[in-house]
Amino acid sequence: MSLFDYFRKRQKFSVGDPVMTEEIVENGNRETDETESAGNSSSTVLINYGTGMPIDLIYSFLKEDYETKGYDDALSNPDVSYKEMNKSMIRSNLEIKFRQVKLRYTDNLRNLDFHIRSRSEAGLVDLVKQLEMRKEMLLQHMEELNKMERDFQENAPYMTGMLLSYERGFLRGLGALSLEQIERRN
Repeated sequence: MSLFDYFRKRQKFSVGDPVMTEEIVENGNRETDETESAGNSSSTVLINYGTGMPIDLIYSFLKEDYETKGYDDALSNPDVSYKEMNKSMIRSNLEIKFRQVKLRYTDNLRNLDFHIRSRSEAGLVDLVKQLEMRKEMLLQHMEELNKMERDFQENAPYMTGMLLSYERGFLRGLGALSLEQIERRN
């Protein structure tokens, strides 16, 4: 049985007590763990993504469903000034998340610097190398975070897509309200 046949047979995908767990790690490595559950013929595929680091907070915020939120907001209050106010709040919330994540990375870096110095003085060379690698990773994340924040301030499409999505949802909601009112009158 080929890999594709295996996945075609599987219809149900849910998160829970997995029978089939597939983790996709950021660097592209895959680990697969297959276990059979007694009396359970259905399979579950669980896919974990992200780094498990604070920068994931920004990515998850960017990936939220703003179109549905905009649609629901238009149904509850179809005023365009309400839409603009909510878009401004989304921008503000992202700016707050940038600050939170930067603060977390700064604290983590400060803590790592302490451990690097103290373990270096103790002569723990291998541990110091591991800590330095972790510090390098955190610095790369900070660099990416700063780039993302600059792109957001300059309205780069990948960073402002959430605002466009919200606007599209709001416009869809306004259209749905109009259609509903027209159909009621006919």
